[in-house]
Amino acid sequence: MCVLGALNIGLLIGLYRWVNRQAPSRLEQLQLMLCATYTLGCASRCFVLRSDVARFAMFDSWISTVLVGRTIATIAELAFVAQWVVLLVHLAQTTDRAALKRCALPILPLITLAQCCAWYGVLTTNYLGQTVEESLWTLSALLFGFGLWLCRNEGTALLQRWIRYGVLGCIAYLLFMTLIDVPNYYRLWQAKEQAGATYLTLSEGFRDIQNMIITGAWSDWRYPMVWQSLYFSLAVWASMTLVMIPIRLRQESARTT
Repeated sequence: MCVLGALNIGLLIGLYRWVNRQAPSRLEQLQLMLCATYTLGCASRCFVLRSDVARFAMFDSWISTVLVGRTIATIAELAFVAQWVVLLVHLAQTTDRAALKRCALPILPLITLAQCCAWYGVLTTNYLGQTVEESLWTLSALLFGFGLWLCRNEGTALLQRWIRYGVLGCIAYLLFMTLIDVPNYYRLWQAKEQAGATYLTLSEGFRDIQNMIITGAWSDWRYPMVWQSLYFSLAVWASMTLVMIPIRLRQESARTT
């Protein structure tokens, strides 16, 4: 995971240099800034592994606490989703499809609500929060993918190729979320319910999130490693791709005019 984090930082530096050689517009600079926020947030989580609800961490340090990790994750994930919204609004303007804006507008509020659910689950140790959070991510990805699909026949061949890749990526993500991720959190929630678990109150949770169980046992990290490996690789690379798309489209448009 540390190698993955270092690789992504290196890719971000290369992307930053490439973008600044292209005389980027404000929209392109915004995409780069959002991508940098997401990439650096994910990289920090690669170096300091933690599992928030279970209170697992690899290292005994203040930086391993849930408060630090969840705060970084919240900022990074909102930045990533803001990239989706910026792209859809940009495509709505370039393809003259107002429906894309209607797909884009609910996404950021949905993920803001998802972050609230994530904090609720982390503070109370109730996996219902994570179940709802991941369901909201699934709905947001569905909106994003549908927005891309709406303009599948618009614009140049390059745009259509990017759109196809984006739609396929969304389908893969939706399959993972609906078949693996959401059901996994639902099962964890149901297991605690059937065991008669007592959850923390929000005030108790704020006091408890400084407490971590330091463990390197594979049984504790088996599922976190599955989603974190995908999240800190494919999702970060998708974020970088979102930076490149409007630049490539602008360059192609300039060549054909």
